[in-house]
Amino acid sequence: MTQQPTPQQFVEALRAGMAPVVRRAAEQIRQMHTALKPLIDYAEAHPEVLEQWERERDAEAQIGSCHCLCGAIHGTLGVCTSTAEPGLTVRFDSPTVGTQHVPFCRPCFEARASTVGLTLRA
Repeated sequence: MTQQPTPQQFVEALRAGMAPVVRRAAEQIRQMHTALKPLIDYAEAHPEVLEQWERERDAEAQIGSCHCLCGAIHGTLGVCTSTAEPGLTVRFDSPTVGTQHVPFCRPCFEARASTVGLTLRA
């Protein structure tokens, strides 16, 4: 019969097991910071660049992107415009997050519609 570890033994085993993971994650974050540091410094020295990025982000949020995963969803590559068409969404029922209405561009929507029934969300 195996004896259950004490809470202190459990904590020590968890700490020993997680230490290498935390060290690797910290190293990856350090490397990412080092790689992005010139970009961060430039953006801090030129506020107009950050403002432009924010304008572009906001404009993209207004337009939206096609999220069809072309090859996996409708199998037609090369038709995607990458810009979602207002009102064209495809309903997906996810076991983890429930029903989701995914934005599509018109060509991807039409490619998907030709292969399966769709729920058009206006």
